[in-house]
Amino acid sequence: MAVSARAGTAAARRLPSLEAPARPDDRVTPRPRLDVVDRRSSQPRSLKRQANVLRAFGVAFVVGALGITAAAHTFVASDQQRVDALQAALTQTVAQQQDLQISRAELEAPVRVLNIAEHQLGMVAPASVTYLPPVNPGPSVQQAGASAAASGAAGHVTRSAKSRPGAKTSGTGSPSSATNRPG
Repeated sequence: MAVSARAGTAAARRLPSLEAPARPDDRVTPRPRLDVVDRRSSQPRSLKRQANVLRAFGVAFVVGALGITAAAHTFVASDQQRVDALQAALTQTVAQQQDLQISRAELEAPVRVLNIAEHQLGMVAPASVTYLPPVNPGPSVQQAGASAAASGAAGHVTRSAKSRPGAKTSGTGSPSSATNRPG
């Protein structure tokens, strides 16, 4: 009996799929086959997927880090080439400056200047040299300006009092307000 019950349920399951639909609108779309999956076998798949994703991110990180490092090395190398070129130009300029200083020293040499003065310019050394005594130049410009300012301030007040008619000065040289009244 157990065998016939199983066969009956299997036939009942097959019967609806064998029957043709009564109407064209009621067509039955075939369903995908669903299987029962053991959860123990599905967990390792998800772990493998996670591991693959992590590996992909790790590889991408390493490749990115290597790319950034290569770009940094390229930048440093180009800057080093520029520094080397500037150092070479500096060395060349320093050598030129030293050559110019040597040339200047040769041109300023007293023997050379004396030779040019005697042979090309026709100058001769004097028979005797007369030295002049030093002269007192007087006060400096700053000292003269300071003394003029000091005497000018006192002289200005005196002149202004004398220039006004009827103005009297007190003993200090400044006009007195009491003596300036008319009358």
